[in-house]
Amino acid sequence: MISIKFSRLEILPFIFVLLINSCSNNTAPSSQPIHFFNANIITMDPDKPLANSFIVTGDKITLVDEEAESSSLKNIIKVDLGGKTVLPGIIDSHVHIRELGMDTLKANLVGVSSVKEIVERLKDKFPNPARGEWLIGQGWDEGAFASTGYPDRHLIDISFPNNPVALESLHGFAGLYNDYALKLANINSATKDPDIGNIIRRKNGEPTGVMLTLAQDLIQPFIPEPSNEKIKNAIVAGLNNMALAGVTSIHEAGMTPKDVEAFIALKKSNSLPIRVYGMLDGNNDELIKHWFAQGPLDDKNDFLDIRSIKIFYDGSLGSRTALMSEPYSDQFGKSLATERISTEKILSLGRKASELGFQMATHAIGDKGNNQILSLYEEILNLDGTFDHRWRIEHAQVLFPDFYNRLAELKILASIQSSHAVGDSKWAEDRIGPERIRDAYSWQKILKSGGRLLLNSDLPGEPWEPMNTLYFAVNRKPLNSSKDEKGWYMDQALSVQEALKAMTIENAYGAFQEKNLGSIEADKLADFIIIDKNPLTIAPEDIKNISVLETWVSGIRVTPDYQ
Repeated sequence: MISIKFSRLEILPFIFVLLINSCSNNTAPSSQPIHFFNANIITMDPDKPLANSFIVTGDKITLVDEEAESSSLKNIIKVDLGGKTVLPGIIDSHVHIRELGMDTLKANLVGVSSVKEIVERLKDKFPNPARGEWLIGQGWDEGAFASTGYPDRHLIDISFPNNPVALESLHGFAGLYNDYALKLANINSATKDPDIGNIIRRKNGEPTGVMLTLAQDLIQPFIPEPSNEKIKNAIVAGLNNMALAGVTSIHEAGMTPKDVEAFIALKKSNSLPIRVYGMLDGNNDELIKHWFAQGPLDDKNDFLDIRSIKIFYDGSLGSRTALMSEPYSDQFGKSLATERISTEKILSLGRKASELGFQMATHAIGDKGNNQILSLYEEILNLDGTFDHRWRIEHAQVLFPDFYNRLAELKILASIQSSHAVGDSKWAEDRIGPERIRDAYSWQKILKSGGRLLLNSDLPGEPWEPMNTLYFAVNRKPLNSSKDEKGWYMDQALSVQEALKAMTIENAYGAFQEKNLGSIEADKLADFIIIDKNPLTIAPEDIKNISVLETWVSGIRVTPDYQ
């Protein structure tokens, strides 16, 4: 049996190569109906929430719990699931898939707590680097380091004097670079901070190597870009990894021009193993200009839709770059709050997007940032009437008390990440204090106000596998916690049913795909997964131990056989 309990960096690249042919959509569904029976089926259909059998004909589900009719079908394939549980395919509605695939080439820095550990991981990954070769790492937690003091490049300079080093933070809001890399980019004590972003400095004014938010762009042009072929391979590797973990569809949050080119090429060659809903990088003027002239891409089979614009507005809570209405509680007066795009530009983009039928999805973390985006949305939507916009706020982490009702009234979708609440719980209350934390990561307040939640991973920053996302949403504590350990602000935790709804049918709704995806119902596309335990009946603590046995997309099994 394949047990999907790997971390995202434990899969070796060659495994993905072996899976590419079996996990692509060039295979046709069975010409014979397939009857799956003797199962615990969680349908996510409110009219029929549970079932014990269903039939797949071609790429669609045709019957659910209709035993008499199924027995009359000729040449039907019978599959006894032996009491296993079936879920609709998981939809991860906020990912960075190319980064997931590319991470196999980087040093894994997740969990490091010192520069010494960073150096050790780099040496393990790059034991004998060629002179001048860029050494790339990813995953040091900018939030945790910001609490104890950002790292300094000194030990990295000593260890790698002949190589430029670029180390991406866990959530992408900071980068750490060595002296070699800084010199290539001509960054020194005389370099001024960019308009948006900060160069963290030593007492003598020299850069420590840490660059916050858009200050990273000062070095980015000097890091070699991956080839188109490498980008395509990374995308397929990442999608295959997700298929193994039970994901049948993703929303790619912030496609660059090269990403768009790669996704379209993969779709044309029938090489996408699972579905992709594209969210264009709204901070890229040329890209948006091109797509505004072209209009949305709406694939009738929903294998590649591109109809959303992802805007990066403020920074992150961990790096103190999120836009807050009041100073940060732990470093009063030392906010590095970042507005990565002007409100005037967002207003202009939003008006054009509404005119052309593009969805808006905006990254907002701080209470001021979230309030600002909601107000901009309100202005645009009031001008353009009550159309079916399904606009989104990505993250919606720290909120004002009146935010919830406004969100519900405007029908804005809150796209949240359960892993962020758990990962940030170590320092979030220190950042914003005991009062504001009551309106942070406040999922139940959103639901009780009548708002709608989309639940996702924002991979590759935190543990992203769907059963981890579900576990975090229900338990609000780390995977390695004891059974007796209480979760963080459990009054805001989701029930299993609420979380599964937000990972399936609500995520389908967030991409205008609920008529085809998100539940096990007749006439919907046959995207589903088979798992070894029922999340509705096991102890919440055991959700993290659920294994995904099979993943099916459009009536085709896209994962290998299990034993």
